[in-house]
Amino acid sequence: AQSSSPSAPIKQSWPSMGHSTSTKTVFESSERQTVAQLCGWSNVDSKSVGYDRMSLLLEQDEYEKVAALYIFQMNVNRALEILNEGLQRGGKEELATLILALVGSIRATSTNNDDKALIDEFSSVTKLFHRPYVRAMFGFILTPDGQDLQYECVLDEQLDLNDKVAFAARYLNEQRLYDKLDKLAEESREKGDLQGILLTGLRQNGCELIQKYLDQTSDIRTAALLGIYVQEDVYQECPYVQEWIEGLII
Repeated sequence: AQSSSPSAPIKQSWPSMGHSTSTKTVFESSERQTVAQLCGWSNVDSKSVGYDRMSLLLEQDEYEKVAALYIFQMNVNRALEILNEGLQRGGKEELATLILALVGSIRATSTNNDDKALIDEFSSVTKLFHRPYVRAMFGFILTPDGQDLQYECVLDEQLDLNDKVAFAARYLNEQRLYDKLDKLAEESREKGDLQGILLTGLRQNGCELIQKYLDQTSDIRTAALLGIYVQEDVYQECPYVQEWIEGLII
């Protein structure tokens, strides 16, 4: 379903870069804000969707991932704080390299005199990072701004589905957003990825997704527990939902 209110594109600059002319186009609407909240992106500095996501990731030493999520919301200072924190706690030495690359790449795109050669150099080097969130972070930074971007450098990486959805809701225009969400939902259904229920809901597509998951894992318990929340009018299209529930009882 398409948004009932238009999304307003606004230009957002990197807050720590002083008088920089570099901006990113962000699309805002109440619906997009709701999507961000459901994905845990409503405010990365606070608790959302029932848990403190950032603290949980930091407990798992996911410093690069947390830094990337802050960069996706253009919070450079907090991203650098997280990487420095990881370094101080005895994290990998690669974090120091990452800090230097992060500062350099943002400054390269934030100069009043665009240095395309320098930006291209950073782009080539940062693609060598192995972690998908790190590659996506630099891809985002180094992509020139525009209102008709697809951001494949982020959305084609192996990121969590909720982060892809939140990113798309923030940076893709209306048509790009609908197309991308449809594609992500279909990919999730074909793979049996339960994260995709975020997009499909528990209608026919969602039930087909769960059945695919069940075929791959034989996890009848999870399928049955999800099946309990499927509305009865869906049973006619997906009669196997009742079989999940009965299978758990048996």
